[in-house]
Amino acid sequence: MIAQDCVPLSQHDLLAADECAAVAQRIEALRPHWQPRSQGSFFSLGTAAYLDAPGRREAYLVSARRTNPVLLGAFLELQNRVAHFLEELLDETVVIDTERAVPGFHIFLLDGTERGRDEPARRAHFDLQWRDAYPGSVPTGTLSFTLPIETPSGGASMAVWDMHYRDALRGANSGEYATRHRPRQIAYTPGRLVLHDGLVLHAIGAAGEPRPRGRRITLQGHAARIGPCWRLYW
Repeated sequence: MIAQDCVPLSQHDLLAADECAAVAQRIEALRPHWQPRSQGSFFSLGTAAYLDAPGRREAYLVSARRTNPVLLGAFLELQNRVAHFLEELLDETVVIDTERAVPGFHIFLLDGTERGRDEPARRAHFDLQWRDAYPGSVPTGTLSFTLPIETPSGGASMAVWDMHYRDALRGANSGEYATRHRPRQIAYTPGRLVLHDGLVLHAIGAAGEPRPRGRRITLQGHAARIGPCWRLYW
């Protein structure tokens, strides 16, 4: 069990509008490196532990060695800005762990397909990626962040339920809880980083309108406090 220091859910302005636009432009230029994740509308730029590590950690590490140079080559300043921000907030050392996958991007291309019946409860989860990224280690703290870069028509959000991983460890069923309870919606603003401990039940929020159009682009990452410092990864 994690001996968790409290990292409350909070939002922090990190990028200006023109900086978000510049990041989005670079992401578009790197389209040959986008990895399709589902049905041609969901891509990642980078390797993600929750998608690539379960049951095949070595393949995750191999993939990270391929995608990290792309991300660090194009977005090193952004990666360092996030790490420095977290250092100041936590008052502890934060390092970008280049032996694992570095923070990368979710990219959703929305074409107006009907999404009015989307149910975030089906996606409700805790961020337990550290178990695959750092097997055998027990972090003394965890956190997760989302930095919105671009949002589609109707906006974008994160759904958050009033349930913590400690409740699941006591036997509570997170899927049932998410189905029976309405979540809070945390609206995303491009450039404003959303930070939490990763252990609150959460999911990608429902579409802000029935037929959204545009791109939903977010920088995603996690950190685990292992030993004397926080290790930033995806």
